[in-house]
Amino acid sequence: MKNLSKNTAKEFTKNCIMDALLQLMHTKDYEQITISELTRKAGVSRMSYYRSYSSKDSILTDYMHRILKEYAEELKGPAFQADFQTYEHILWSLKYLQKYKDYVLCLKKANRSEILLHGLDLYMLSVTKPLDKSALERYELYYYSGALYNIFMHWIEDDMKEDIEVIASIIYEHVRHSRFNDRKK
Repeated sequence: MKNLSKNTAKEFTKNCIMDALLQLMHTKDYEQITISELTRKAGVSRMSYYRSYSSKDSILTDYMHRILKEYAEELKGPAFQADFQTYEHILWSLKYLQKYKDYVLCLKKANRSEILLHGLDLYMLSVTKPLDKSALERYELYYYSGALYNIFMHWIEDDMKEDIEVIASIIYEHVRHSRFNDRKK
């Protein structure tokens, strides 16, 4: 019981820090945000901050990992997770990323959007884990995650004016003949 409350307190602290950083990123340049200001805004001590994080980038990276974990947990079973290049999965992914538009725009404003790209890379590698991937197959996955990243970033920069189903269709048409999908036939 004690460990549970300790873990809950640590998660609460981390959430306060994450929320405070995102709020500050809306009003200040990322580089200008100090740890003192961040901890004051989060209502936590500097010691609590340093128990959880080593830098502001580590906060943003942790948040990305939480988003990916939540995404994987929300998928509709192993078949949906394995068929990551279907139209339905692509649409689901875009809708999920759309939910975190504010976070992504904060990353972009802070010149930290590579955190999203790295998260997409990690997801691609983990979702295809059962496959014995060669270096070249990993590069294919990086190509795919890079394409998703680039399309998504431009789409949100354009205020998501294009219909999400159209964007998903464009992506699907480009990936439906990939080697990963051809292996399943």
